[in-house]
Amino acid sequence: MNWNLSIAYPLWFILLCIAVGVVYAGVLYYKSKDNERFEEYKWVKIMLPLLRFFLGTTLAFLLLGPVLKYSGYITQKPIIALVIDDSKSLIQGETSLEQIKQSVSQLQNSLSEKYDVDIVSFSNIAQFATIDKLTASGTETNLSQVLRYTTEQYVNQNLGGVVLVSDGIYNAGSNPSFNAENYKVPIYSIGIGDTTVYADLAVSNVLHNSLAYLGNEFPLQIEVKASKLKGKQANMQVLLNGRTIQQKSLIISKEAFYFETDVIAKAQKLGQNKVEVRLTTFENEKNKENNTYIFYVEVIDGKKKVAIWADAPHPDLGMLRSSINNNKNYDATISLGNYKVESDFDLVVLHNWFSTSAQLVLYEKLKASGIPILLIIGDDFNSRFFNQGSQDIKFNASGRGRNSALPLVNGNFEYFEVDRSLASNIKKWPPLRAAFGKFKGYQPSDVLLYQQIGSVKTKEPLILLSARRRFRLGIVSGTGIWQWRLADFEQNESQDQVNDLVGKMVQYLAVKEEKKLLKVYASAKQYGVGEDVTLLGELYNQSLDPISGQEINIQLKNEEGEVYKHIMSASGNQYRLILQSLGPGVYQFTAKATVGGVPLLDRGYFTVVGQQKELVDLTADFNLLRQLSYSTGGIFAPFSDVNVIGQNLLLSKNIKSVIEEETKLEDLIKFQWVFWLLLSLLCIEWFVRKWAGGY
Repeated sequence: MNWNLSIAYPLWFILLCIAVGVVYAGVLYYKSKDNERFEEYKWVKIMLPLLRFFLGTTLAFLLLGPVLKYSGYITQKPIIALVIDDSKSLIQGETSLEQIKQSVSQLQNSLSEKYDVDIVSFSNIAQFATIDKLTASGTETNLSQVLRYTTEQYVNQNLGGVVLVSDGIYNAGSNPSFNAENYKVPIYSIGIGDTTVYADLAVSNVLHNSLAYLGNEFPLQIEVKASKLKGKQANMQVLLNGRTIQQKSLIISKEAFYFETDVIAKAQKLGQNKVEVRLTTFENEKNKENNTYIFYVEVIDGKKKVAIWADAPHPDLGMLRSSINNNKNYDATISLGNYKVESDFDLVVLHNWFSTSAQLVLYEKLKASGIPILLIIGDDFNSRFFNQGSQDIKFNASGRGRNSALPLVNGNFEYFEVDRSLASNIKKWPPLRAAFGKFKGYQPSDVLLYQQIGSVKTKEPLILLSARRRFRLGIVSGTGIWQWRLADFEQNESQDQVNDLVGKMVQYLAVKEEKKLLKVYASAKQYGVGEDVTLLGELYNQSLDPISGQEINIQLKNEEGEVYKHIMSASGNQYRLILQSLGPGVYQFTAKATVGGVPLLDRGYFTVVGQQKELVDLTADFNLLRQLSYSTGGIFAPFSDVNVIGQNLLLSKNIKSVIEEETKLEDLIKFQWVFWLLLSLLCIEWFVRKWAGGY
């Protein structure tokens, strides 16, 4: 262990500290009247000034902020990541969840003798977990994402290997073999499930749009697979809202049969339309869950119009238009000058706005028309014009400087849900070029993302969404969001995450305020099975002032007509209700409240989509697991021989501990021995003076 002491000031400052100690000791003891009492003890006359000198010099030196740097070497044990499939398909065979937990626990205990062992569970997302948290209830399997996640989590750490516990079935993401090609550690795979091919007829996939317009036709592309049913005749029936729109007879001509057909449906009913594809079920089929495929298509009157205004081209503009238009419910257009306020705008994005008084006038016209606004603050932003606006939120600029502000998710944000996967990815997105200053006039729950400057987490908003005085205003306090789209693709091979974030912001803002005293709505129109459904509510008095602390009663009705009653709880001026464990289907809700003796009513609906990916194919793919292991230098073993993996890892000579240099910096004043040193100097001085008769 090596120790070094350093200060942030020139070394000659130490001479000043010594001078302070000399002056301090001299003032107390030079020509002191107590010196006559110490004539008998000459050593006391020397010792007391020295003690005071050391005390004064040490205190002065501590004011220089000395830092103690010590370095040494540590031994880092290899890390083994136990990556466990937590999806439904894993327990569809003879292996139970308890058997999996027990075997994994034993493997973890045996490997802990030589390695640091972490557990990572995955289905649609990957996360660190413990054995007791495994549920085997995931609705899809993304193997490529978890392999990528594992390497990202152990950057610059001694990752020795990955133990993958899976059935080899993936139904989301890219082919995991592509990820394994660049893997730097061996993958030891443990195969669970049944590789036997049984008689089966299944709707393997249906390609469709999630949105259609009233009166228009929308296409469906249906894919059917069959195995070991050669010579059988099956029937395929397609239903829209319970009415048959097409029926076909299928002759299964081979043992491995594939059939694809196109169906055209017509959107004749507003709202969520239920589409079912049904196949004949044969008695000798082992998996009968995949003979039916149900999904929903939302039918609307027309697209919502989003205008993006800017005085000059910028990469942010194209990124915003692409992300907004990713939702077929929206039509975003860019205008560079020639602005015209139109009443049918559902949202206007103002990019690099408030540089002139003319832009302030346009802003006020939009606000007076009740058109929601998303403001993106750029380099030309002038806080003087912004603060002249009639909105509650103001900005106190600190010069014209800019910060590189990283995004940091606010856990107390209330207006829509930011799931764990999105929150985890946002942390890795590049910084925005944000204005330097402070916002005021908003509530903490309005903040979607805070600013992180370097490693410092601030309480300044990077993105905030407000709905004060029945006017919806969003503010992005910096430019550069186009980089988020690139980062998302690099992390996930898609732009789904950033599209999801922008889509939720636009969906929240693009709601023209109606003069309804009670308004309840779902945070999204569609949810997957297993997701929490969030209902949000707002309540106003006759003066349109928000009311908190009241009761909003909710009646929730499913497709079978069953009614469930709930009460929304207040969260500030907004009300919230979280519904869990809802089955697939369309749900209608009725909200009721009473204000000043006047009964209020609101209605809405949402859809829970039954995810069937995990039930389409239940034949384990051990060949894929073998390929992953052999291409990375690992081995494959079936679940019955799980001990082979443990023994191989314990005997491996290729996975070794790493000796690393460790360097730490600590302020000297934080060490307890410094306090005891100073206290000891004072105590010794007091004791000697007392003993020599100085007191």
